[in-house]
Amino acid sequence: MRERDRIGAPRCPFCDAALQRPTEVDVGEPERGLGGTCSCGAVYLVDATGKNVGLLMSQALNAMARELGKDVGEVVPDEDYRDAILSYDWRTHRSAGVSTSYRDGYGRLYIFKIRKR
Repeated sequence: MRERDRIGAPRCPFCDAALQRPTEVDVGEPERGLGGTCSCGAVYLVDATGKNVGLLMSQALNAMARELGKDVGEVVPDEDYRDAILSYDWRTHRSAGVSTSYRDGYGRLYIFKIRKR
């Protein structure tokens, strides 16, 4: 099957629910960006170019730290949160699934879910 045949509406990697088209959201005082929230509580942010996912991850880590009442350096992957990066075309709201290469020509959808204690 060709990649173009596999591309479809983005789905949450944590609950498999369809993700709504991103809207403008607060990503950190005073910044705004594109993103949304899944029905399972996962949050997603959009990097339309695929070249700024590090910035999105930084913004997400800061938001998670605030939510957990920790310093950003204390937030631990797989213990405090889970995350995934999907290849994403924001113009068509389509995804080819979990990103395997930054050279695939897509933007990125960075999805993270805080693990509640």
